[in-house]
Amino acid sequence: MPKPSLEVRNLRVTSLDVDFHEVTWEVSAEDVFEYTFNVLRSEAQEGPYDDLSGPFEDRYSFVDNIIQIQHRWRTYFYKIRVTRKADGEYADYGPVSMEPQPDLMAMELRRHLRFLFHEFVGRRCIVLPKRTFGQRCACWDVRLNKRTRSGCRTCFDTGFVKGYLHPIEAWVQVDPSPKTKQLSGIAHTHQDNTTMRLGYYPTVKPDDLIIEPENKRWRVIQQNQTEHSRSTVHQELQVHRIPERDIEYAIPVHFGTELKNLYYTPPRNFTNPHNLRSLEDREFIGVFDLYRVKP
Repeated sequence: MPKPSLEVRNLRVTSLDVDFHEVTWEVSAEDVFEYTFNVLRSEAQEGPYDDLSGPFEDRYSFVDNIIQIQHRWRTYFYKIRVTRKADGEYADYGPVSMEPQPDLMAMELRRHLRFLFHEFVGRRCIVLPKRTFGQRCACWDVRLNKRTRSGCRTCFDTGFVKGYLHPIEAWVQVDPSPKTKQLSGIAHTHQDNTTMRLGYYPTVKPDDLIIEPENKRWRVIQQNQTEHSRSTVHQELQVHRIPERDIEYAIPVHFGTELKNLYYTPPRNFTNPHNLRSLEDREFIGVFDLYRVKP
């Protein structure tokens, strides 16, 4: 069945209050009463998304007054789901967040950096955004406001059920990491810290996980970003490698296809597209005749 023909435009999130966000949009359709709307929300671009509003019609704004501001780096993303009443077909528009709208210069910078990471210097990695709200795990003590045990396979030591949101594919440049050794009593630990960089997408915050194809798992310690007119165009990360025996290695991650069919670095880096031998000892005869210039 064809998707709904109604189109959502100018989807925005605005607010001058810390207790609510106002989501507004415009539509273009012959008969808007043939459709219903749902407002979906998540704290990561790829979800999972929760339905905030339930279906409604003939309304083009929604106030989200169920937001939590305890976590400074939390970002809310919104989608509008348009459903056709006749057959139940739907289409999603978004996501959008309460971030500055990028101008033409910022969009061009984003495009150039995305091309750089995807085609030359990046590696295919998986970003796992950490949950900052939701259903508490059974290992969480409400009175003490902390976890009562470690190594929990329900929340992966985050305090929230499932621990992390949907994985997001990203092309990341990883710097070489210095190998250091730290003594503590009679034992010693191996420290492995480095820096990474990627484009504006996906948005990364401290405590998120980044997984390399070789199953090296890193925790984001600090995120710095380059902005143009307050719009993010580039992210610089400081990361710490997680020890292999930690609970984060129990998080199941699937790349979507068979590992043998995936490529993790740009394929053009392994081929030479130039073949100068074909031009050796060759003359271009009548090259000016190609221009068809009349005297």
